[in-house]
Amino acid sequence: MTETVALRTLRVTDAAEMAVVLAHPDLYRYTGGEPPSEADLERLYAIQTRGRSADGAEEWLNDIVVIGDDQRAVGFVQATLPTDQRTAEISWVIGHPWQRRGYAGRAVQLLADSLRTRGVTQVIAHIHPDHVASQRVAERLGMSPTDVVVDGETRWTAPLA
Repeated sequence: MTETVALRTLRVTDAAEMAVVLAHPDLYRYTGGEPPSEADLERLYAIQTRGRSADGAEEWLNDIVVIGDDQRAVGFVQATLPTDQRTAEISWVIGHPWQRRGYAGRAVQLLADSLRTRGVTQVIAHIHPDHVASQRVAERLGMSPTDVVVDGETRWTAPLA
């Protein structure tokens, strides 16, 4: 990894660029679904940029992973924080052309650093048992698999010291 990785807060106007980043069908091998259209992302981002659920029970952090001086989008990271807990559920996606460059690991570390400053003490992720690349990212953050399986995905956890 030679380029600087940073996180930038999600904006609805990111939909066009992210539709390109998320266009490769291989990204959906383990999660199902298909590449979203720009219109799909605009609708989704209009909800996500609110920053919390309608009932106020969850706070949402949605960041675009950007690289280089031109802040080119290569993926995203997300965290869901129940307002009454110190645990956050996290997820990450790096677009197919930018995989295997260390961007996911760096982006997840930046997300974890941000969560620590908010008082989060534990992170959770759900990872398909065949998704070795995501398992490596989780391991890099210090996460370990548990015996809990939800919708065919293994729950991974780590304390945030």
